[in-house]
Amino acid sequence: MLSIGLMSGTSMDGIDAALLETNGSPGQVKEIGHITLPYDSKYCLLLKAAEYTIRNCLGNLEQAQRHFPQALTDYLSKELKISDIKNKYTELLAYLALNTTSSNQDMLDAILEHSTTLHISAVEKLLQVTRYLPTAIDVIGYHGQAMFHRPAMKVSVIIGNGQRLANTLGITVVNDFRSNDMHAGGQGAPFAPLYHQALAVRDNRIPLAVVNCGGIANITFINNANECDLIGFDTGPGNGLVDRLVRQRTQGKEQMDRNGQYGKTGRVSLSVLKTLYEQSIIKDSKNYFTTKPPKSLDINDMKLIPALETLSLADAAVTLEIFTAETIVASLAHYQKAPPHNWILAGGGWHNPIIRQAFNDCLRKKLGFVPHIQTADEAGWNAQAMEAQIFAYLAVRSLQNKPLSVPSTTGVPHALSGGRIYTSAT
Repeated sequence: MLSIGLMSGTSMDGIDAALLETNGSPGQVKEIGHITLPYDSKYCLLLKAAEYTIRNCLGNLEQAQRHFPQALTDYLSKELKISDIKNKYTELLAYLALNTTSSNQDMLDAILEHSTTLHISAVEKLLQVTRYLPTAIDVIGYHGQAMFHRPAMKVSVIIGNGQRLANTLGITVVNDFRSNDMHAGGQGAPFAPLYHQALAVRDNRIPLAVVNCGGIANITFINNANECDLIGFDTGPGNGLVDRLVRQRTQGKEQMDRNGQYGKTGRVSLSVLKTLYEQSIIKDSKNYFTTKPPKSLDINDMKLIPALETLSLADAAVTLEIFTAETIVASLAHYQKAPPHNWILAGGGWHNPIIRQAFNDCLRKKLGFVPHIQTADEAGWNAQAMEAQIFAYLAVRSLQNKPLSVPSTTGVPHALSGGRIYTSAT
């Protein structure tokens, strides 16, 4: 089957769209094409403000709609520490007026609906680049934009209008991948392990560890082709905390520590590093790092602790970057088998040379031998496309009622399928 996957991650900087040919079985995956549709910086900021509002309303969209105008002001002043709030607010309103049919009363709805519009554009761009007609595509796996994830409440807010996508493009759409898992008692994440396994089986790379470093970092341990033997969980921060730090310290002018430019000139604060372990992720009243898997995170579970404010931007950045690397390696404490020799690194966080080098050093020290570490691109996988490919693969499995999650990845009681299927009304 030909399947398109769509993914907009926690960085909220754009959409990745990927085309696969797959039958949904491990090893049966052929990568065809991929594009990225970057967001305008103003829309990125509006999405972050929407996420901030929805989080503060604990996932209640109706309440978030009412509070959004004031919440946008709060986000600009408290989170980004922008001084000229009035001009920035006016600039964002002008963007919405130009790109949507919004009024001040329905700003949040307009932001959320514009996300679907941009995902439609991403599919159209992918079809143009790969020279496929919509009629050739069997299904689209549409993750949507995650806004709020709280498994303990059985609430996960992921925006995206699957029916509109199906109607506009004339292609069957699968979205809402998390609900079935969460209603059955699972965490609703992570979903990457099944696709990591499919690639590992295809390329005969077992046993293998795959570490994805995005806003959140997650790890998959693959020992064989049996999906029920997979182990996967979120380890802690990827580049999410250092990105947030840079946004705050630059008043939103910069979105990340690009190429480690700040961290390279900083010095690690060991006292703040220790406090990060103790205070940065307290979930359900427990320290996340001592909690056993299966476990998962929402980007907003991770906090920039007050102690970071005592450090310069450079010192705070490098401390957070070392923290990311150390917590990924420390997650091996939750893995009871012999660590694999082969490791593949996926996700944009590895573009930060400080995180990458610190991870390499920490892993060698932890293992006591020199592992074989490759980036996804070095291994012949498409690092930029992988997140989107995951949902292309899972969409096919959903149509076939195959499992999307297993007990050792999400904590669901038994292997379970999921997803909501939309067919075109035209």
